[in-house]
Order: sequence, then C-alpha cells, then structure tokens
Amino acid sequence: MKGACFTLMAVALIESVQCAIDPAEFTTNFWEELSLSELEEATNTFENLKTGKAKNVIMLIGDGMSLATITAGRIRIGQKLGQNGEEYMTSLDSMPHSGIVKTYSVDHQTPDSASTGTAFLTGVKTRSGLLGVNGAATSCDKVHANKVTTSMEYAIAAGKAAGVVTTTRIQHATPASTYAHIHRRSLYSDNKKGPSERNCDDIALQLFKKRRDIQVILGGGRSHMRPIGAMDEEFSSRGERFDRRDLIQEWQDDLGNQSARYVWNKAQFDAVDPQTTDHLMGLFSPYEMQYSLNRDKDKGGEPSLAEMTEKAIKILSKNDKGFFLLIESGMLDKAHHQGRAIYALEEFHELEKALNVARSLTDAEDTLIITTADHGHMFMIGAGGVRGNDVFGLSSSSNNPRKALDGKYYTTIVYGNGPGHAAKSYNKNAPRQSVQRWQSASKYYQQQSAVPLSSETHSAEDVIVYGSGPMSHLLTGVHEQTHIARVVQYAACLGPGNENEPHCIENSGFISGTLIEESLLQREEKDPRLFDESYGGTPEDDV
Repeated sequence: MKGACFTLMAVALIESVQCAIDPAEFTTNFWEELSLSELEEATNTFENLKTGKAKNVIMLIGDGMSLATITAGRIRIGQKLGQNGEEYMTSLDSMPHSGIVKTYSVDHQTPDSASTGTAFLTGVKTRSGLLGVNGAATSCDKVHANKVTTSMEYAIAAGKAAGVVTTTRIQHATPASTYAHIHRRSLYSDNKKGPSERNCDDIALQLFKKRRDIQVILGGGRSHMRPIGAMDEEFSSRGERFDRRDLIQEWQDDLGNQSARYVWNKAQFDAVDPQTTDHLMGLFSPYEMQYSLNRDKDKGGEPSLAEMTEKAIKILSKNDKGFFLLIESGMLDKAHHQGRAIYALEEFHELEKALNVARSLTDAEDTLIITTADHGHMFMIGAGGVRGNDVFGLSSSSNNPRKALDGKYYTTIVYGNGPGHAAKSYNKNAPRQSVQRWQSASKYYQQQSAVPLSSETHSAEDVIVYGSGPMSHLLTGVHEQTHIARVVQYAACLGPGNENEPHCIENSGFISGTLIEESLLQREEKDPRLFDESYGGTPEDDV
C-alpha cells in the first residue's frame, strides 16, 4: 500500500505537514487489488502452517504496549520515513499470526507486570505483585510451596541456552518473571527485606544463583548487585546490598575465564565477540537504562535494544539444543507512566527494530517468535485527526486545528489519566491549559489527561499477541494470557507431558501438512471405519 509523501515530502519531514494522499486510493480498483493480495497472503499462510518442533523461542515484550500504542507507533514510524503513516507496516504487522489475550490478574481487573509476566511465562495467573508463584504465596513462608515453573526454566532443564534482555533494571518485574519466585516484586535486593522475609532470597540473588544457567543478562540494575556504599562506575549511585556481597564480582570470579565477560559501557559491549563468549552480563546503569532519545547523553554509552538482541542471539545460537530468550522494551512503560507519548513511541520503535533483528537472525522453520504486551495503558489516539496529520500534532490538523468547547486547541494523543492534567497544582477548579503546536512537538511535552494523577496508570484492556514460526498459529483467537506459556511449552516440547506430543518425537512425520495427510492415509488403510461416514461409531466402541 503506497501512501508516501509526494511534493510535500521534504516539508513533512521538517514541519510535520501531512503528506499528499496517493490519488489511486480514491479508486475502487486500488482497494480491491489490495484486499485480494491480503487474502492470497492469508490463504498461503494457513495452507502452509509450521507444525514442527520449535528449537528456539524468542519472546519480545513491549511493556505497556496497548493497541493504541501499536497504532500510534506504526503511524510515527511511517511518518519518520516520509509516509502519511497510517498505511505503514511494522515488523509486528507482518507476523503471520495474531490473537488477543486477557490481562487481568487473580485479584485485579487492571494488572501489573509481575502478575502478567507470571501468566505468560508459567501458564498460571497470580495476584498482582507476585512473581513466579501462584496466588496463594502471599508471604515469604508460602513461596516455596507455591512456586510455578517458567518456560525459561523448562528450557534450561532441556539443555537449552537462556538469555534475558531489557532496557529496565534486570531485576524488574518482566525480566524477573523468567527466573524469580517471590511474594513481593519490589524485593530487588536485600535492603528492603522485613523481619519475616529473611528466609527469602531477593531477586538479584536469585538471578546470581542461576548464573550458570542464564548465559546472557543485559539491562540495568547494578546497584542491586553491589554491597551498600560501593561506588558506581559512572553515576553517584551506590550499592544497596545489606549482606555486603558484590554479586557482580562474584559472577566474574565464578565464571572468570576467557569465555565469560562482564561489561558496563558501550565500548566494552561492542568489543564482545559472540563466537568466543559463552556468558555475558552487561549492566549499563545502576537502575533503568536511558530512554532511546537520551541514549547519546549517557556517560559510558549504552547499546540499543536491537544491538543487545543481536549480541544475545549470536551467543545463544551456539547451543545445538537451541535457546530461550526474552527481550523487553521496558522503558516504553516508564514513558507512558510519565505521560510522555514521544518517548513512549520511540521505545515502541526500539522494540520494532529488535524484532526485525530477531527475525533476520533466525529461521522461521525452527524458531518460535512471540511479540506481545504484558498490559495496556490509559493512552488514546484519535480526536478526529485527518489523514497524515502529525501523530504528535493538534487535531484535526496541525495546519488547521480545531478548538474544543472551552475555546482551546487539543492534541491527537491524550491520556485518560496522569500528570498531564490541566490542574498541575491539583486545584480541581483549574482550567484546561491551552496547547500550541510548538509545545506538543517537544519530546518533553506531557499530553493532557482527563484525570489528574501523579503517574499515569495501566489499563484493563486486552492486548495483542503476534507470532511466527512453529505452532504460532495456535495463538489465533481470544485467550487467557496463560495460553501464551502453553503454546511456547507445547511448541518447544518443554515441561511434563509435552515431550510425548507427535511433533516432539523425532522422525514422527509431524512436520508439515503433507506428512500429516500421509499419516492419516496410513491410518485409514489399517482401519477404514475411521473415515467411513456410513459407520456410526469408532473402533473404541468395540471395547
């Protein structure tokens, strides 16, 4: 679909004036040809389903990536490339299969990242705030009896390599969902433990204890790994650990050979050779990493999500049994909480680029790739915007904006709640502030919100799940979020029982639709009644 800028392209890229619409779009033939092309593609996809075993599994999580975020992010990327934007196809859009998942937790209509991460990684829903345990683990003493196994842990047990990549701290809820089991998601290190929690390992310590099992660890979170008072490499932050253990140094001491590397800046990261590196821990910040828009200001320099994805895949791919890798664009969520849409959509683009890298470095015949969100946000786009209007502009057009009933302009993007409310002083009688184009174009601008809150919140809406590779068609439909874990474990033959599934048995013939049909023909030869419509029963009826 062509919706590129024509005579207005140069202007659009600088001043965000909407592009001219392709004249062909005003004809019937254009849309008929497009729909026929999409129908042919869909038919081919479902006629050639990939039903073999997934050797590798890659999960890409856009933290807080609501449907509105995907839509606005698509338009933003298209406009950066000189298109109107609405017609652009992201790497997510081109994945062959998609479905919808319900995100509620056991005790909340609107979930958090801990409960949702537990759901899509273990297949068990839990209470908000809990990681890797069912809803009964409400205190430290109840954790052990109520642990649930993650897909990554099943992959490790099967001899696969494992990795976690994030732009937040590595101990944050989503990355920690792969390896941690705890009753309180905020126990990043032991400095926040209460008297009744002394027998529970904090999240950083749990990560350290799995140092030999998780070959790639990339993100932020240095302070949670360092003893209290220890200075950081580049910031004034200090270590937090009351047990005075330096888990980073212990990691190096234990794995300290030429094939294990710890890095904390971009130059060191770039110098890592995947062919000679078997274990890599890169912690690029005391806590969260930089927003992508601010990355160039980081003292030590940070790799992008796409660069970390590439390095991780190249290291993990050396395992002949395959690998499990979770990749999170975590700063997307942070940007939404701050009500800063420009930052949020740039983080969406970071995920989109990482997905492109993951697909280019793997084979869809043996690699299951799933892209989804843990939950949504109170983020909205619309407000009557015309085709090609700058996604961050005024509505309905930045060149000819409308005024609301209060006589003031408004933007295409708004939040349902958050810090962008007119009443900055929380004076309920404060009028809505006027907004000009130069304001909404600033990356620091906080889009206006209906309800004044210090931090914008998650939403309760369903989220999209996209898939490619073996068994990805099983994601189609509307499912509980736990379904994602079951598809991963079924496709990759992980966990109890799945190893006996037909596609998991070597030389089973459960590779393609053609071989399945051949198997059915063989069964018909043995017992014609199975396929004889005139027969009213099955062989089991004879027993």
